Amino acid sequence: MNGLPNRAPAALRGIALFEAIKGLLAVAAACGLLSLRNTDLHAATDALLLRHGIDPERHYTRLVIESVARATNHRTGQIAALAVAYGVIRLAEAYGLWRAKHWAEWFAVISAGLYLPLEFHHFAHAPSFFTAGVIFLNLALIVYLANLLMQQRAQRRAAHAGALKPHGEG
Repeated sequence: MNGLPNRAPAALRGIALFEAIKGLLAVAAACGLLSLRNTDLHAATDALLLRHGIDPERHYTRLVIESVARATNHRTGQIAALAVAYGVIRLAEAYGLWRAKHWAEWFAVISAGLYLPLEFHHFAHAPSFFTAGVIFLNLALIVYLANLLMQQRAQRRAAHAGALKPHGEG
């Protein structure tokens, strides 16, 4: 026992829920992609748009249809496998954060930090409030978890120092 509380703080549980949602969405997307593997996506997209009253012959609508058809004809199994792997990693992180596992907190800091360069690059080329919000949330997550990790380290050091004192000292 490390002397730390077993129950995760509410903010940590909130992060865990968010990670679990991302993991479940990734697995669901992979399943959806696999279910469409042998489908004529060009025709399916046309039908979907027509059913919702959207003209599939408009320029931008046509670009979307063609992009969907092109994107799904390239190794859908590999894309789905990557999505499942990503989902499983996010679910494992969510489990660890929910249970206040030290490894999960480190993993969350590292994984959030890995995305920052990509997010800054994206923001530099296509600035938007959404991208700025994602950057802000990731920075807030990193600061919160780093602070939590430093507090835990200080508590472990204090507990270790207390355990090393001779019985007569107090």
